[in-house]
Amino acid sequence: MKKAVEGELTYSYPGMVAVVTSRSGEERNVMASGWHSYIGSGPAFYGISLREAAHSYGLIRESGVFGVHFLPAACSEQIQGTGTLSGRDVDKLSALNLTFDDGEQTGVPILRDAYVAYECRVKDIHAYGDHYWIVGEIVQAYRDDAVFGENGLPDLNKLNLPLYMGRAVYRVLDERAERRSYWPLG
Repeated sequence: MKKAVEGELTYSYPGMVAVVTSRSGEERNVMASGWHSYIGSGPAFYGISLREAAHSYGLIRESGVFGVHFLPAACSEQIQGTGTLSGRDVDKLSALNLTFDDGEQTGVPILRDAYVAYECRVKDIHAYGDHYWIVGEIVQAYRDDAVFGENGLPDLNKLNLPLYMGRAVYRVLDERAERRSYWPLG
């Protein structure tokens, strides 16, 4: 039976970790964001949750731009590294062997290993508790069509997805996962 708990309970896993890139001037950084969401369309918006103490927060605030990326399961160790190392102490892009190109619209790093990536321009930053919710308008999207099926969904025969369980533990969603389709959408 469930029981009431005292204090804070921040449970939202398993889930995808978004890898966020930032750039201000010549300085670039990358970090993990476990709390994030696509928030609207026409135009499209994406939100990420960051602490003010995060190095990326300052870069995003200064530049007004950021990138959001989704990496395959083969990159789980790099994803974890983006959330463990500090950009104040190390060039995480180099240290984690994350190759990138500058984004077409904003110049933020767009990670080459990402199967989906967004370039965003900041529209709003608002504090909630000890985190800031940063909302960006998606001004450019990228997708590796080779790993998606005709239905627009990831093809798990070609792409394994990392699901973050919490506490630096990942599980892999792959072709072995049971498929269930429900009418009329399936």
